[in-house]
Amino acid sequence: MGKVLGSGLEAIREFIRRCTAAGGVPIFRTKYGGRRLPGNAVIAACWGKGKEVPGGTITDVPVDIISEMEKRAGDWKWLAERLGV
Repeated sequence: MGKVLGSGLEAIREFIRRCTAAGGVPIFRTKYGGRRLPGNAVIAACWGKGKEVPGGTITDVPVDIISEMEKRAGDWKWLAERLGV
């Protein structure tokens, strides 16, 4: 699953902060090979600033957040708003 960046909503919050501060766009993938990742994990990437803010895996993400990520593919602003970033 790659490098583990952290777990839970605080790790997502921190990744969004770091990525946007660097001028990138946070991207979260919930599946690999058509299947959800084990351990309620998501893959985080910072589009446009991946060298400055390396991506990786965030574990223990609540299932309702994962489901919403899948519905709103490509949109991260709702997540930042919901998490108070």
